[in-house]
Amino acid sequence: APAAGSALARHRRVLLLRDGARVAALQVDALEPMASLPSSAVIRLCHDDDPDQLFHSAAVLPDSGALLALLDVASLFDLSRSWCDAAGLAADHATSAANDAAHAADAQTWALIDACGETLALCAEHVAEVLPMPPLQAFMGGSGVALCQWRGGHLAVLPLPRLLGRDDHPPAPLLAVLRLGEHTLGLPVKEVRELRQLPAAPQGVRSEGAGRLPCLTIHDADGATLRLVDSAALFAMHPESALNLEPEPQRGGGERNEQTYMVVDAGGKLALPIGACEEVLQAAPEECVPAPDGGHATLNWRGGTIAVHDLRQPVGSASRRGKVALVVLRTDSAPVALAVDQVVSMIPPGAAELNRLQRAGETVELLILSDDSGSATYRVADPASLLRRVA
Repeated sequence: APAAGSALARHRRVLLLRDGARVAALQVDALEPMASLPSSAVIRLCHDDDPDQLFHSAAVLPDSGALLALLDVASLFDLSRSWCDAAGLAADHATSAANDAAHAADAQTWALIDACGETLALCAEHVAEVLPMPPLQAFMGGSGVALCQWRGGHLAVLPLPRLLGRDDHPPAPLLAVLRLGEHTLGLPVKEVRELRQLPAAPQGVRSEGAGRLPCLTIHDADGATLRLVDSAALFAMHPESALNLEPEPQRGGGERNEQTYMVVDAGGKLALPIGACEEVLQAAPEECVPAPDGGHATLNWRGGTIAVHDLRQPVGSASRRGKVALVVLRTDSAPVALAVDQVVSMIPPGAAELNRLQRAGETVELLILSDDSGSATYRVADPASLLRRVA
């Protein structure tokens, strides 16, 4: 239980449950990490129809072997209504539930986590699972990104300490899996604190620096600092989120790609080998400082200055708006940033057919992705040739 006089002791910690228009709250001491249970892990223990029975099933967590009693939420709502009727509180209950539902419509639920000494808030709809940190392996070209196995596929785990500017922070014991559409990313976290509802459009200070965690910093009623993570911006910064997608079944006996490629739109779709890519980031236009002699712009990156080669489609007299998508490449000398129109996706190993053509004495490699809706072809770009082209 929280210590007397602490912020947590002054406020009750509750878990909100919803069943249609009905809302109830469970007062709890703490929230444990969320877990995903396969249907095979659930065991029915009570088979009668006793209306007072709230726990009729149990489950064993596959990873830890812990035994959980599963709450029948529908039965809890039915019982809570009968309790209110018996106490003569039915009208107040209905009014309160209606008010709670109206309030919930104007709010968004966030999962508050502790990570790197800070309190982060993740949109609860985007949290697929929180689990003990699995074994990690380095991912080439991911700027500290690691890989782990999750639900039979690969999951990219982001270097959260680096994104928060805390490279010296110790390893985290838990992994929060974020899912946006079909793509997933992992964030290392220390613990899950609570679920909290916040206004749908909170006011705060936005942070979107190059190579940093995109978030909105706000202060709660107690004055504590919360960083609301912008999931859409985070996924846009990290095309590694596509690594969880299963490759389409191979068609024909052609050669397949053996390494991962990053697809970018730079006046046309190009595939860059991931081994040549150091980092993908978004920068404000003013962060790309034009050279006084008309040469390449420069960018302040990891305490140094690197050149920015612009591969974007010309827009004529119109001015560009929004962030600049940058891919930092490794070279034999200093790193170089490529400004592209968009980072489109990732192609995992074995997902595309690799073809080689001879054109004007030059070997051209093409990656062909096929599915039931058709096919897409991307030219494999050699980073050195690409830089010579825009030198």
